[in-house]
Amino acid sequence: MKKINSKNKTKIRLESKSRTRGLLLLGGIIVIAAIALYGPQLNSKSIPEVINYSSFEGEIIPDSIICMVRGDIKSKGSLPIQIGAKTYYGCCEKCLLKLEQNIDNIQYAVDPVSGQTFSKADAIVRQDPQDHKRVLFFKSDETYDQYLKLINKK
Repeated sequence: MKKINSKNKTKIRLESKSRTRGLLLLGGIIVIAAIALYGPQLNSKSIPEVINYSSFEGEIIPDSIICMVRGDIKSKGSLPIQIGAKTYYGCCEKCLLKLEQNIDNIQYAVDPVSGQTFSKADAIVRQDPQDHKRVLFFKSDETYDQYLKLINKK
């Protein structure tokens, strides 16, 4: 049997520490390379949308997939915010803040036909027939039907 002296123990410890540092460095390099390669793709706006916008024609659109600030349909859904007894939806924290503070009276919409002002949380949300990614807020189904008649006459 070989006898291990203190010099050999020190040499073994140094080799082990060196190997560990090398593996940590290699792991760090791999993580940085992965972030550099795939990070931009994760935050890219070129991610294909999964919504078939034509599927909403004539249908009431659920509030949970629209941004009540921007007035558009979101492919990944929206974030809810409870304000009093009503629930509003925004696509990001900035939109939620605008809704919460009611900046520019954003919690309310004006019916395109009747001209009445009402809460977006109470609205009948329909797809804009002229821009399928956008929505219009209506006070009732009746005003939506009147709107369709008006735009189809043109």
